[in-house]
Amino acid sequence: MKMRFPLPVLSILYYSLTAASFQLTSSFLTPAVTVQKNRAAFLFRPPSWANSDDATAFQLMRNKRHLMAGMTTSNDNGKDRASSYVKADDGDALQSLFLKHCDRDGLMTKNVLQTEISAIKELLEYGDLLQEELDDIWNAAPKFPDVDGTEKRIDVDSFIQIYRDIDDIFEDEDEEDEDEVDEEEDEPEYKGDDKKMDVDEDQEALYETIGTDETTSSSNGEELKQSFRAICDKTGLISKSAMKNWNEVKELLRDEELSEEEFNELWEKTPKSPGTTDRIDLNGFLKFNIALDELFEYLDEGDDNDLDVTQPQVLMFYGDDLPPGVIFAEIANQNALVGMDELKRWGDLQDMLREGDLLPLELQNIYESIPKAKESQDGKLDEEGFIRLYDEIYALFEEVDEDENEETSTVTSSNKDRFLSLLDELSSAGEGRLLCGLDGTDSEAQLVLEAATALENDASNMANNSDRDIQTSDIAGEWELLYTTSSTMKFHKSLSGLVPPNGKFGGLVQKLKASKYLSDTEYLEKINAGPASFEVRVTGDWELRSSVSLFTGSKSVCINVVPDKVTYGLTSQKADHWKSLGPMNLLDISYLDEDLRIMRGTTSTESIFVFKKIN
Repeated sequence: MKMRFPLPVLSILYYSLTAASFQLTSSFLTPAVTVQKNRAAFLFRPPSWANSDDATAFQLMRNKRHLMAGMTTSNDNGKDRASSYVKADDGDALQSLFLKHCDRDGLMTKNVLQTEISAIKELLEYGDLLQEELDDIWNAAPKFPDVDGTEKRIDVDSFIQIYRDIDDIFEDEDEEDEDEVDEEEDEPEYKGDDKKMDVDEDQEALYETIGTDETTSSSNGEELKQSFRAICDKTGLISKSAMKNWNEVKELLRDEELSEEEFNELWEKTPKSPGTTDRIDLNGFLKFNIALDELFEYLDEGDDNDLDVTQPQVLMFYGDDLPPGVIFAEIANQNALVGMDELKRWGDLQDMLREGDLLPLELQNIYESIPKAKESQDGKLDEEGFIRLYDEIYALFEEVDEDENEETSTVTSSNKDRFLSLLDELSSAGEGRLLCGLDGTDSEAQLVLEAATALENDASNMANNSDRDIQTSDIAGEWELLYTTSSTMKFHKSLSGLVPPNGKFGGLVQKLKASKYLSDTEYLEKINAGPASFEVRVTGDWELRSSVSLFTGSKSVCINVVPDKVTYGLTSQKADHWKSLGPMNLLDISYLDEDLRIMRGTTSTESIFVFKKIN
């Protein structure tokens, strides 16, 4: 079977390493070498006289084939240097790689992907990645909707997805292939006449013990014996990889009822067959199963005991209608203080967190803003601090009237207020942070996406109103960018990408003008650089388009922006080649009301832009 290694894990291995690393003489290896432009792929095969120890070393060499394939190049002086491959988890490096090879629209074709991205090209050339596999991954990735439709292209988000999907193929197959190679190593060549497996007296005695044990019937013992015969090799022994691939064990590992550590521990404790250090006979197989059964019996008893002990200790206190002083008295520790651990006993609060009415980040920010008790060494609250915490939490919620229409309006307003409050907290989370989430973390982006989804489902969302289409008059006006999760804007630290080394993004305003004959757009971006601060203006046209979401299949409305010029200082350039503007050229309207607009990428719903209307 062909061994594959994950794309970002490929490393350099020189031909001279064969003798030094594996202590093999050059006469042992019979290399078949394929050379193409100073790139070497070594396929080792052992000579017929190789003994078992040499064969083991050979197998280790064979396992390294794909680490060597395509990993050395030479410069003009003939000196080897390492090819630079981008790791699949390095988002910034992947963006740089994409920007290096994309076209003037900030997009990439399939031909460029497989001919100019070195790592993918070489995997295809050496057969480690099949063309059919790449075709499937390409077809599954969202494409950028081209106006002319001449050729399908992808943006940076789809490129990163494709790159990581290719890497996932190798991660999935690597462990399986290693197990099969290990099994081949563990199975020695069987010589001699075919004969039935002999079982010594000790193994028969153990088998009889299992068959007559109170917890195991004789039929179970016979099944174990049959299972052993089915998975053992021709010498009547079982390797670790064969045991791991046994259906009983494989299912326990797959269902996470047995962990890798527990399996390894059981294997290490199982006595090995005489004369071997890594294989077991029937005696060891039966003992392994006894230990496995005892493990689950022990866990069952332990779980029952844990339930009996812990249930009285995790009592929640619910005091929704009680004053905060009473709640404090019930959950405070012996020093009359309340910290994050004590708050876990406040049932009403835990319900808010579990149901999403209160976000963990909101609770953490409120808790940290309240002065802590002077006598507390670990930052806990006294009664006065707890009452303030109580008041600030409930201040986030508005009272709901009994009238159904007013109730809907209040819930909607509450969702919007919490969403805007979250954005405000993230933008003021620390000094020196960039505006609009350009240096936000993945966890912060996830909180924003979840809150945005909740707001998009509100009845006030004009984008979900089937009785009325969105008009240009609903969109026209000046809008300020509040937050974005766009990987492209994060990479450039701005929309224009013109931030100097000592400068910072100072905000972005989008002006959408609409008349009977014209629809003009203008982006006004501030770049703070001390005395050298400046503004960037991007002008162009815009229009509303009816579309169909690639992800939900439902009808959607998107804003199509066609940038024309980029002006900064005395410089003015055409904008059609300005790659950093690409992510905002075509966006779906996922939420809209009189003063708030949420836009999502047409090829990646995790890329959002939040705008607030300027009065």
